[in-house]
Amino acid sequence: MRVFITGATGLLGSFICRELLKQNHQIRAVKRNSSKMTLLEDIADKIEWVIGDMNDTVFLEEALQNIDAVIHGAAIISFDKRYEDSMYETNVLGTADLVNACLKANVETFLHISSVAAIGRKMTQKDITEKDRWEGTKYDSIYARSKHLQELEVWRGAQEGLKVKIINPSVILGPGLWGQSGSTSVFHYAYGEKKFHPAGNSNFVDVRDVAEITVKLLESDIHGERFIVSAGSAPYKEFFGTLAKAFGKKGPSTQVKPWMLKIAVSFEYLRSRITGNEAMITKDTAILSKTKFHFRNDKIKKALNFEFRSLEESANWTAGELQKRYNL
Repeated sequence: MRVFITGATGLLGSFICRELLKQNHQIRAVKRNSSKMTLLEDIADKIEWVIGDMNDTVFLEEALQNIDAVIHGAAIISFDKRYEDSMYETNVLGTADLVNACLKANVETFLHISSVAAIGRKMTQKDITEKDRWEGTKYDSIYARSKHLQELEVWRGAQEGLKVKIINPSVILGPGLWGQSGSTSVFHYAYGEKKFHPAGNSNFVDVRDVAEITVKLLESDIHGERFIVSAGSAPYKEFFGTLAKAFGKKGPSTQVKPWMLKIAVSFEYLRSRITGNEAMITKDTAILSKTKFHFRNDKIKKALNFEFRSLEESANWTAGELQKRYNL
């Protein structure tokens, strides 16, 4: 199969590329001139690269010629309201352009990598499945809204003839770029032996599992469906404790109090405005840090007869890879 992939240079994208090559698919991937190839250095020459902008419709139509399927994973992740417009432009409008280009280029299959953030959540709810619909509650961050609107563009493509498949991963665990934002930042936090942990819980999934599911789903006859891709959930104390243990470090011991969160949000707001850097703790993330939602994985396990790796296995493997790569 000839596959076009966006977001290939990121953590998940790099593992999807490896899985596609393992299954003998041909890859054409998009990147910018400024894209870092760190996670793909050993296989970059096995991929056909095209350089361009996801909001350039002419470029997209040309890049999609002779392509059988698209895996769309490119997105901006932010909880800082200053980035809301750029996130909308990339996540929503960029996806709309890609969907339109696929329809014009007669691409048959479109696999969209969304997020559990795009699934509806209510205050009284604990278990969440694919049947839960978006309602617009206080648990929906600006990032979640952008992913919800992004999904609507993909479903529009389905109505116009695309064979659509959507996956909704939770927090992805894997050896990404150390010391930078992204899912690998949870390992950076654990490695630093931080004292505090949030009151809620975290849903998680191994990057290798997400990549394998993506390719298996792409190759299957399934379409017109969405799937939660999550191995399980754990209280933050246990979650960060497991990650810390994998490094031989001490886990957090003190739960963050509500008044601490308020101070942290205010402090981070001021810090981000003074430095110009992105705010890492916001009102949205403060609310989410106290939630105890559990995203159910029954549907994908049954559809693909799939079993997920445990938190311990993912933590130990990721820590080991990071230690080797960065001499930690």
